[in-house]
Amino acid sequence: MIELYVWPAQWGLPSIDPASLSLIIYMQLVQPSKFVLVESVNPDLSPTGQLPFLKDGDEIVAPASSIISYLVHDKNGFDTSALKATFNPADTAWLAHAESNLGDLVLHMLYALHTNWTELTHASIVYRFPVPQRYYVPHRLRQSYKRRLEGAGLWSLPGIEQDTKHLSKHRAPNEKVNPRDRFLKVFEREKVLEKARTTLDIYTRLLGKGTFFNGDQPSHLDAIVAAHILLLSRPPFPDPLLQDVVNTSYPSLVAHANRMYARTLSASLRTRDAAPDHESDVWETRLRFAFVGLTLGGIFTSLTAAINST
Repeated sequence: MIELYVWPAQWGLPSIDPASLSLIIYMQLVQPSKFVLVESVNPDLSPTGQLPFLKDGDEIVAPASSIISYLVHDKNGFDTSALKATFNPADTAWLAHAESNLGDLVLHMLYALHTNWTELTHASIVYRFPVPQRYYVPHRLRQSYKRRLEGAGLWSLPGIEQDTKHLSKHRAPNEKVNPRDRFLKVFEREKVLEKARTTLDIYTRLLGKGTFFNGDQPSHLDAIVAAHILLLSRPPFPDPLLQDVVNTSYPSLVAHANRMYARTLSASLRTRDAAPDHESDVWETRLRFAFVGLTLGGIFTSLTAAINST
């Protein structure tokens, strides 16, 4: 049985990660229930250092594009004709655009907005890590997206309410919030909304009045777009900056995502957690290397100090 290693389920969705969720929807679309989801929080299990990845016996395949190619050409019980029928070569540029631009919006909501990170994303994943990894790995995960989101102009955009609470702890009781500061925060958030509308408008026009992007049958592009819209529209975000605009201004995209959900995710999926021993072994190995590095560093520092003092 093929195993698909993905970031864990949350908020009524089988994964919190857009790449993982896209692949789950696509595999359910072409060959439902012919694989097992393995929930993991350790991307170091993957040869690329990222989730998702596929394990078929001794074969390990990543990233998602390689997984699809593997399924198309491998004799593993998958209906290769169904796989080929759902892939339109003309969609290649759209697939990359959706993963990049819609992906930026999802990552902004999950990791960049401080309130969403502290009250939703971090709270949802932290206890899936063993001690002591839970104290630093989630923050390392958040930092891993910082450069990408900074390049997209979607990182340094704290919520108005969060900034107000923070500033209130550091100002005199009678000191008022500077109206200019509040205006700047409103302006920054409006820039994010404008960027989101630009991207969402493109897919609204592409979908038009159709049921799916390529006619009456869903395709790989449908899976990717639906996964991102589901992650924008369904989680209980404390700061619903983009969620509100998606749910109120883009009903056709939300309806499309709900159709894809009903078609692929409404039935229960076979799921298991990654073997605890396997994951803990990886973390323990990394900790041992870190400990050895710190020990050697301490010894070197002591020897240097002793030499300099003589």
